[in-house]
Amino acid sequence: MDYVVGFLGYGRMAQAISGGFNRAALFPFIRQAAADVDELLLAKTSRERGFTPLASNRELVSCCEIVIIAVKPHQVRSVLEEVREIVRPGQLFISIAAGVSLATLGRELPESVHLVRVMPNLPTQVGYGVTLVCGAPSLAPERLQEVLKIFVSIGLALELPENLFDAATAVSGSGPAYFFLMMEALIRGAVRLGLTWETARTLVIQTAAGSAEMARTFPEFALSELRDQVTSPAGTTVEGLYTLEEGGFTALLQKAVWVAAEKSKNL
Repeated sequence: MDYVVGFLGYGRMAQAISGGFNRAALFPFIRQAAADVDELLLAKTSRERGFTPLASNRELVSCCEIVIIAVKPHQVRSVLEEVREIVRPGQLFISIAAGVSLATLGRELPESVHLVRVMPNLPTQVGYGVTLVCGAPSLAPERLQEVLKIFVSIGLALELPENLFDAATAVSGSGPAYFFLMMEALIRGAVRLGLTWETARTLVIQTAAGSAEMARTFPEFALSELRDQVTSPAGTTVEGLYTLEEGGFTALLQKAVWVAAEKSKNL
C-alpha cells in the first residue's frame, strides 16, 4: 500500500486530525492521502500541507492501510457502499462520523475488516485533543490498543462504551466552543475596562491555560476547593461569582451539555 492513513472526507475535523498526526510526527503528511467531494478544498489544502489528494474514494481505500471515515453522517452509507467491494481483509477502518453506530458501520463493511469508532475534538490539531474510542465487538484487543496509541499521539485517548459516547461528546466535542465563548466574553469585559484587545487576549488565554493545568496537577482537590483558593471573603472574585450564579451561569452550562447530548442521540 502506498499510504498509511487515508481520509474519506477532508473537512474541518479530518484536517485537525491530519494536522495533529503530522505535528506529532506519527504520520507525516507525505504518508497521508485524502479524497473529498470538494475538489477545490482538497487541492488547496494538499498544496499547503503536502499530503496526496486522490480522485475517488475507491482509489483511496485501495492504497491506504488505515482508512478514516470522515464524511458527514448522512453520507456514510453511500460512501461505504461505493468502496465495499475493494476493501481488503484486515484493513483498519476508523469512523469519526457523529451518531453513526458501530452496528450501522458493520452492516456496510465486510466482517473481515477491523472497525473502530472514535470521537475526537478540535484541539487534536495542537496535540491537546480528547478522543473517545470504542471498538467493534469482534475487534482484537491488540488492534484497539493500536488505535489508542495512534490518538494518544495527539492528546488524550479514552476507551469508552459506545452507549456513553453521546454524553461524553457533549463535554469533549462541544466543550471547546463553550470555553472559547467564555474566553471571548472575558476579553470583551476587559476591553470595556480599558485594556487593549491584545493584552486582554493574552491575559485570558494564559489564565485559562493556567487554571486547567492547576486542575490537572492537583487532582486531590475538588474544583470547588481550587475555586475557594481564589475567592477571598468580601473580595472581588466573590462578587463576580455571585453575579454569574445570579444569572444562572452553571445551570445554563449543565443544560448546554444535556441538549448537546440529546442532539447527538438524534443525529
